[in-house]
Amino acid sequence: MKRIGLVILLPLLMSGCVQTTTYSGTDTRVAEREYVPSAAARERVSLGLAYLNRGDNEQAKYNLERALEQSPDLDEALLAMAHYYDVVKDEARAEQFYKRAVSVHPNSADAANNYGVFLCRQQRYKDADKWMNRAVDIPGYIRMSQTYENLGMCARQAGWDDKARLYYERALNYDPRRAATLLEVAELSFVAQQWDETRRYLERYHQGGNESPASLLLGAELEYSVQNTDAARRYGVLLLAKYPGSEQAKTYRMKYY
Repeated sequence: MKRIGLVILLPLLMSGCVQTTTYSGTDTRVAEREYVPSAAARERVSLGLAYLNRGDNEQAKYNLERALEQSPDLDEALLAMAHYYDVVKDEARAEQFYKRAVSVHPNSADAANNYGVFLCRQQRYKDADKWMNRAVDIPGYIRMSQTYENLGMCARQAGWDDKARLYYERALNYDPRRAATLLEVAELSFVAQQWDETRRYLERYHQGGNESPASLLLGAELEYSVQNTDAARRYGVLLLAKYPGSEQAKTYRMKYY
């Protein structure tokens, strides 16, 4: 099962607000750091996520807990803690923090998207579809192509191929060069035996400078399906030469050697 993209807020390190103070007996203004809980919490979130990415889960949790102590309702902190529990496979606590995030921040499209992705990974497809659609309906959301791609992948996992195709097309309306979506549509077209559509989307994928074991195997299978043996073998040669240890290379050897 494919893991669909999870949009996590990764805040930049922020310094606290700075105020100017005039000291008695001098006209010199001296800048001093003022403690602002939300800014301090964002620094902790950034640090916690950095530790999490390095696999230091203890330090990740410590910093994320400190962030929530400093700013209990900060959306970045709630989502980061939910992500932490998702990573360590504590689904119950992860869902608690996702629910809290969407409750405290009902207009946060990132919170709605992330909760939807989490639900899809739990195979709760109808709820996942609802939450990710809520994300794209929130005004001002800028990650539209990402969330529509998520919706498409989740629909495909659920076996809703027609719905998946619709979501993928919407993703490409927002970002025509989105590589993962182009390959997904090519695969759906191949399953539906739409050979021309498969070739069109696969060419768009490769013309964007993308190449993967999956795309090369799909190209070979497409060309074998239309009896274009020479083109199929060219794809196969590339696959075996560049990605010899991949699962797709093993599949190619089993089917066509």
